[in-house]
Amino acid sequence: MATFEVPLVHSSEAVSLEASLKDLEEKKNLYQWSTEIYPPHIAKVPDADNRPPQNIFNPTALIETLSVVSGQCAPVTPLAICRLAPDIEMPKDFDELIKTNQKLRGPTRTEQNMLFSSNIGDRPDWDWYTDEVFAQQHLTGTNATTITLANDWVPVFQDRADAVGNEDMKKLLRSLPRNSLYVQDYSYFRSAMGLGKKQELTSGTGRYACAPVALFHLNDQGQLHPLAIVIDHKGSMADSVVIFNKRLTAKSSKLAQEKKDWPWRFAKMCVQSADWLRHEVTIHLVNTHLIEESVIVAAHRTLPPQHIVYYLLEKHWDTTLPLNALAREKLIPGVISPLAGVKGGQLLKFLSHAYTTFDWQGLHIPTDLEARGFPLAGLAKSPKFHNYAYGRNMARMWPVIRNFVEKVLTAYYTGGDAHVAEDKYIADFSKEMRSSHGANLASFPQITTLDELIDTVTMCIHIASPQHTAVNYLQHYYQVFVANKPWALYTPLPQTLEELNRYTEEEVFDSLPLKVTKDWLVGAQLPYLLSFEVVGSSSLLAYASEQAKSPDEDIAEAARGLEADLKKLQVLFQKHSDELDDKEGFGYKVMDPAMTAVSILI
Repeated sequence: MATFEVPLVHSSEAVSLEASLKDLEEKKNLYQWSTEIYPPHIAKVPDADNRPPQNIFNPTALIETLSVVSGQCAPVTPLAICRLAPDIEMPKDFDELIKTNQKLRGPTRTEQNMLFSSNIGDRPDWDWYTDEVFAQQHLTGTNATTITLANDWVPVFQDRADAVGNEDMKKLLRSLPRNSLYVQDYSYFRSAMGLGKKQELTSGTGRYACAPVALFHLNDQGQLHPLAIVIDHKGSMADSVVIFNKRLTAKSSKLAQEKKDWPWRFAKMCVQSADWLRHEVTIHLVNTHLIEESVIVAAHRTLPPQHIVYYLLEKHWDTTLPLNALAREKLIPGVISPLAGVKGGQLLKFLSHAYTTFDWQGLHIPTDLEARGFPLAGLAKSPKFHNYAYGRNMARMWPVIRNFVEKVLTAYYTGGDAHVAEDKYIADFSKEMRSSHGANLASFPQITTLDELIDTVTMCIHIASPQHTAVNYLQHYYQVFVANKPWALYTPLPQTLEELNRYTEEEVFDSLPLKVTKDWLVGAQLPYLLSFEVVGSSSLLAYASEQAKSPDEDIAEAARGLEADLKKLQVLFQKHSDELDDKEGFGYKVMDPAMTAVSILI
C-alpha cells in the first residue's frame, strides 16, 4: 500500500511538518468550542483574530446605530439620526409615507446616513407594493435562495380554491404545468420555535409574526406572479386564512387596481415580514456566519497551518470570528430579538433549528438549484429563468471557484482518492465538523475522495464569499424603506378571511411600526449598517490577483485562471442584470467579483 506525504504548501516560506504540527497543538488550546445559548461557536476569540467594532463597521454608522438602540432618540433629542423616522403625527397614508421617505432623503443629500442612498421607496410610479415588484424580490432580493417548486402544495391550494368556490383559480391551477408553480414556504415556523400549530406568534410586547405560504406561477416568459397566500399557516388550510389574487396572470395586473386591493397588500406584507425573519436569522446569520464559523474553528483545531486545505481556506476567514462574537453579544439580544414578532426563547429555538437542519451537501449550488426547480441548463438558456439573476449567477460562480480548487488540490493530492483517504488531518477535520463535541453538523460529509474534498473546500469558500455577499449587501436597498419589508406586524393578524377582506388602507398602514420611533429607526438602521460595500483588497477578484503572485507555481497558475474567469463573470453578470424585465429597479450587480467580499467581513 502506497504511503503519501501530508500535502503541505510548497513555497520558500513553508515550514516543516514538525513545526506545523506544533502550531496545530497551540491552536487546539486557543480555538475552543462553546455551546452556550447558541449552536457551536468559538468560546473566546483569540487576540490574533480579534478586532474592535469600529474596525469592523463604518464608525459613523456604528455610532448612529448604538444611539438609536440605546433609546437616545426621545422626542426632544436633537440627534440628526432621530429625524430620519417619520413623524408619529405624520404621515397618514402610504402616499404620504413615500413623500416623507423622499423628503428625508432629499435630492441633494450628501451626508452619510441610512437615507443617503436610494431605496425601493424611490421607484417611479411608487410601485414598490405591486405583484411584479413583490415577486421579483424573491428572485433578486435579499433572500433569493428559498423559492422552490410547489409540489405537494399544488393540490392543497387547488382544494382550497374549490372549497371557497373560486372556479377561475381552480381551473387555472389545474391547467398550469406543475414545474411552473413555486412557493415560499414559512409554514414550519411554529414547529421550529417549539410551538403548537395554532399558537399565536407574538412577542407579547405589541409585535406579531406569521407563518405564511405564498404560491407563485412562473410563466414561460419568466414573469413570476403571486397567485395565493396563506397569511399564517396553522396546520391546515381550513384553520388558516387563505386569500387568492384577483388578478390571475401578470398581464392582468393593473397598478390602479393593485393599489387599492388592501387585503391582498396586507397578505403580501405578511410574506415580506416572514421573509425578513427567515432571511436575517436563517439565510444570513446561520447559513453563512455561523456555519462558516464552525468551519473556521474546526479547521484551526485539526489542520496544520501549512496544510494546503488550511491555506486555501484561511484567506476567507478574515473578520468573521470577532464579527460573529459581536452578533451573539450585541446584535441578536439587542437588535434582532427586540424587533422580532416572537419571544426571545422562541427566536433562539428558531435559530438552533436552522443550524441543525442545515444540509451541507444539499446546499451545494448545482444540487440546490436543481432540487428547487431551477435546472442548470435552463438557467443558462431558457427565457423562463432570465429574471432569476441570483440563480443564473451562482450557477456560473460555483464551477469557477470549484475549478480553481480542483487545480490546486489535484496538484497536491498526487495520489488522488487514495491520497485523500490516507490524509488523517482531513479525516480529523471531517470528524470535528460532524462530532457532537465539535461543530455538530451531521450533514457534513465524511471526506474520502478527491471530488468530495474539492466540493467541500468549494462550499467553504462559497459560503464565505459569494453566498454571504448575495444575502447581505442588498439589505440597504430593500429594507431601509420599512414598509417594503417590516420585521414584524404591529397589530394582531385577522383571524378569518371575512375580517381580512374588510381591511382598508388604515388597517394595513397601522400594522407598520409608525408610532414606535425607536423600532423604525433601529430596523431601518440595521440594513444600512450591514450594507457597506467591499472595496480594494477585500474582494474576491483582488484575492485571485494576489494568489496569482504566489511563489508556489501550482497555486499561482490556478489563481491566474481564477482571475481570468472572474473577469469574464463580471461581463456576464452585468448582462444578466441588464436582461431583467424590471428596468426601474436596482438591477442585480451585487455579485460582481470586484464587489464580492472574499470573507464574511460585515
